[in-house]
Amino acid sequence: MNSTKELGNYDKKFEKVFSLFKSNIENGEEVGASFAVFHEGKLVIDLYGGYRDKDKTKAWDQDTIVNIHSTSKGLVAMIIAHLIDKGQIDLDENVATYWPEFAQAGKENIKVRTLLSHQAGLYGWKEKIDELDFYRWDFVVDLLAKQEPFHIPGQEICYHPKTIGFLVGELIRRVTKKSVGNFLKENLSDPLDAKCFIGTPEEYHNNIAELISSESLRKAFSNPEHVDQYMVNAFLNPANRTKTSNTREWRLAEIPAMNCHANARSISKIYDFFMNSKNDENSFISKETFDLVTKTEIKGNDNVMKSPMQWSCTGYSVGGGKLFGNSSKAFGHTGWGGSVAFGDPENNLSFAYTMNLLTGSMLGDQRALKLVEETYNCL
Repeated sequence: MNSTKELGNYDKKFEKVFSLFKSNIENGEEVGASFAVFHEGKLVIDLYGGYRDKDKTKAWDQDTIVNIHSTSKGLVAMIIAHLIDKGQIDLDENVATYWPEFAQAGKENIKVRTLLSHQAGLYGWKEKIDELDFYRWDFVVDLLAKQEPFHIPGQEICYHPKTIGFLVGELIRRVTKKSVGNFLKENLSDPLDAKCFIGTPEEYHNNIAELISSESLRKAFSNPEHVDQYMVNAFLNPANRTKTSNTREWRLAEIPAMNCHANARSISKIYDFFMNSKNDENSFISKETFDLVTKTEIKGNDNVMKSPMQWSCTGYSVGGGKLFGNSSKAFGHTGWGGSVAFGDPENNLSFAYTMNLLTGSMLGDQRALKLVEETYNCL
């Protein structure tokens, strides 16, 4: 591995990836970021640098973590996949079997796979709530349990940007008696020595990068052409505020769809483990279950995302077009502002990109796209 004083390490054949990452920081495309790739179980790119604060006074180092927003969902999907593999959750069982209070307002027969693949019609709260309500787990979960779906379950594809974390998190809690954050810590983060948290302990807060809104982010949800009832329901009740995401309370809370804090090395390591542990005797997931949970469950136009989407039965975005590289079998998730993580089982690659300058892209930040493309070019 080539080693640089400030920007990390990389296998020498990925020199062009390093040059691109370095250029992004020097020309202001980034404030601070990390990018990591595992290939065939080996860490081949581990880049990090820039600054973790808006004033550019605090260096982004190898252990800096940052809020990765919806990239969190790929990690939560791994937990669900594990529980499916161990027979604790059945995709064809009703959600209400595990969570009896869910059987209200026409939701009695919603299957687990329908919920996880964004077809349940619970993509927002009908009652007006505030961001601070996300710290009240039982309150927001109970609202969803009592709520009638926005559409007949199974009839529309509507990405659940915020609600899905609470819905899936409650399902996990009912089955395991543990919160998502605790399950992630005990079964993935601690065993793999990965800095990846849903509910980040205070001891790590002094090395969390400050989130910074770009002009393109501010414009993304102010364009009247983009704001319809789907968007209002899914994204704007409540709206995201970068200021809130930089608070101690937000970092400590468990908000599974939105507030995992990690760095690229840790996330790509977890994806690498998820893809390759299926070959071990005491596997986290079997090959059969892995193939099941990473294949397309539903595809078509997603009314919330305003784009054709392919969702797996556990909520992975599958294929992902150019964003997820060269394989139609790639699976992962993008995050608000630009982060992304995915696995490519055909080429045995796992990628992760994190940053603190949030742009307005929802499906493919150019910074990540170019780093991924250059990585494939160098193979």
